Amino acid sequence: MAPRYKEARLYNSMLLVTLEILVVIVAPLLILYLTGRWPMRIAIPCLLVIPVLWYLTYSPIHELSHVLGTYLVGGSVTELKLIPSFWQGEFGRAWITPQGLRAPWQQLVMTSSPYVLDGLSVAVGFFALHRRHLIRPFALGVAFMLLCLRPAFDVACETVAFALGGQGDLYHIAQATGYPMVWLSVALLFGFSLLTIARVLVESASRDGRTAT
Repeated sequence: MAPRYKEARLYNSMLLVTLEILVVIVAPLLILYLTGRWPMRIAIPCLLVIPVLWYLTYSPIHELSHVLGTYLVGGSVTELKLIPSFWQGEFGRAWITPQGLRAPWQQLVMTSSPYVLDGLSVAVGFFALHRRHLIRPFALGVAFMLLCLRPAFDVACETVAFALGGQGDLYHIAQATGYPMVWLSVALLFGFSLLTIARVLVESASRDGRTAT
């Protein structure tokens, strides 16, 4: 029964992550390009390429943030895997193995560094992307993905796993800061991400509407 149980859990996890990708990554991109003034010959390639770019950059950015946090507090990294081996049927495994982090605050900095980057990315997106009329459609989509959608997915995916009992980053952060602080922090960060995404989409649609008239 154990192998079947593990297989069922893996299948359910893959379905959940697929749903998160569709809601947090694909749907906002569809809204951005299908409500824009761009012709389909431009919108369709953007919609096909940008999710692939997200997949290729998501894990490396997350893990390299851990690496940066590790070295900032005086540790080192003995093992690093940035991209899942999708050619072997592996789609969700990347990691680092740090060493030299003896103090709890060092562990906390290393573990929380991707979410600090997420917050900084969303803040940059909030102030920069409202001038999207100066950006070409593909560059706009890539910037929107990197600054807004990628952080939103990072927070959403980790939070869902944490809520379901996963012992990933947020679990380890909660051991140091307490569960209320983690829930408050992810609520604020995800809320800010949603606000920024909505702002970009609303401004895009309204600006393109004014252009059309």
